[in-house]
Amino acid sequence: MAIMKKHAFIQVDFQSSVRLSASEKHKIANWLKMASGVIEILIKNHKIIHSSWLKDTSCIKVSVLLCGEAKIKQLNSEYRNKNKVTDVLSFPSFNSLRRAKEKGDFTTEELYLGDLAICHSRTKQQARDFKISYWDEFIHLFMHGIIHLLGYDHELSQKEEKVMQNFENLSLDMFSKAKKKGP
Repeated sequence: MAIMKKHAFIQVDFQSSVRLSASEKHKIANWLKMASGVIEILIKNHKIIHSSWLKDTSCIKVSVLLCGEAKIKQLNSEYRNKNKVTDVLSFPSFNSLRRAKEKGDFTTEELYLGDLAICHSRTKQQARDFKISYWDEFIHLFMHGIIHLLGYDHELSQKEEKVMQNFENLSLDMFSKAKKKGP
């Protein structure tokens, strides 16, 4: 199942390797639409990326895979040398969109941020642990992953962790307001 809203500035290609009901697919589509609006505001109004990346860019794309534990463990092992299940993995197309775009950074009118993999069962478990809905935890992981795709990494330093946490909190606050309005 691919969910991608055409003609939006932020386009999300959503695939799932876990079984979802029709209502779950519909809910994910709506929530990703609202989350995409939040990301657009972060990019355009909060300067979360360097402005040079937006020059001549008609849209920004990202792919999201909702998968099981075996798949996320395989990806984590293969790409991060960590043989364990995790909640979200980010595979950025560029090292960082925080710095000015350089001549070697090949882009077209469509800026492809990269890929995210979100573990369905880990999302469920964390939602229970944090006493929030599955959907809120899914969007939290989505936003966290997107911020990584933009070039932020909380594992680099405490300062970097704080910067990333601030953008994450801002995105979740904005999403909470968008959620009240609905898609």
